[in-house]
Amino acid sequence: MEETKTVPEEAPKRASALDSPAALVVLGPWLRLGAKAKNLLKESCLAMALLGRVLIRVPYIMRNRELTLVQTISIGVSSLPLLVVTSIFTGAVATFQCAYQFRNFVPDKFIGTAACKMILIELGPVLTGLVLAGRVGSALAAEIGSMKEKEELDAMEVLNLDSLRYLALPRFAAFIVMMPALTLISDLLALFGGWLVSVLSLNMTTYTYTSGLQLYFQTKDLYSGMLKSFIFGIIICLMGYVSGRNAGAGARGVGLAVMRSVVSACVLILIFDFVVALCFF
Repeated sequence: MEETKTVPEEAPKRASALDSPAALVVLGPWLRLGAKAKNLLKESCLAMALLGRVLIRVPYIMRNRELTLVQTISIGVSSLPLLVVTSIFTGAVATFQCAYQFRNFVPDKFIGTAACKMILIELGPVLTGLVLAGRVGSALAAEIGSMKEKEELDAMEVLNLDSLRYLALPRFAAFIVMMPALTLISDLLALFGGWLVSVLSLNMTTYTYTSGLQLYFQTKDLYSGMLKSFIFGIIICLMGYVSGRNAGAGARGVGLAVMRSVVSACVLILIFDFVVALCFF
C-alpha cells in the first residue's frame, strides 16, 4: 500500500509589532513626516536641475523683454498693496515688543536700534519672502499646472518651442530683480510703522527714534537682508515652476501642486535664512 504523505499546515503568520494599533498611532506621524521630507528633497533636487537649465538660457533674456516686463509688473507692482499693509504692521509690532522688553532697562533710543536690526536682518526679507511665496509662488504653480493639464506644455514641445525660455526664464529674471526691491520697500515701510508707534503710542520723539536707527548700524545688516531676498526669490520661482510642472491630473492635482509649492518654498526660505545668517554673523 502506498503511504499517503501529509502536507504540513502552514504556521499562521505572526503579527508584526509594527502592525499593532498602538505602533501605528506612535509611528504614523513620523512616517508621514519622513514621506514629506523625502518629497521636499526630491523637489529640491529637481529645482537645482531646473536652475542650471534656466541659467544656460540667460543670454536669451534680452529677446524676451516684453515677457519679462509683464512678469515684473505681476510680481512686483501687484504685490505692493499687500506688502504695504504687512510691512507697516510688522514694523509697528516689532517696535512695540522691543519697547515692552527694553523700557526701564535701557534708554529709549535703543528701542529704535533693536527694531532696525530686527527689521533689516530678519523680518523684512523673511516676511516678504513668505508673503510672495503665498501670493506669487502659488499663482505660478497654478498657472503652470493648468497649462500642463490643458496639454499646452506638450503643444509647445510639438511646435519646437522652448518652454523654459518662454515660461521659466522671464519669471526667474523678474523674481531676482523684484525681490530685493520689494524687500527694500518693506524695510522702509516697517521702519515707518515703527516710527508711528514710537511717536503716537510710546511718547518718543522723532529724534530719539531716528538716532536709535543710526546707532550701531552696519552695512552688512542691509547686505545680508538683500542677499536673503535674492536667494528667496530664486527659491520661490523654482519651487513654483517645479510643483506646477509635476502637477497631477485634474483640479485636485493642480491644487496639491499649489500646496506643495507654498509649503516647500516656505520651508526652504526658513532653512536658507539660517544658512545665510550663519555665514554672515
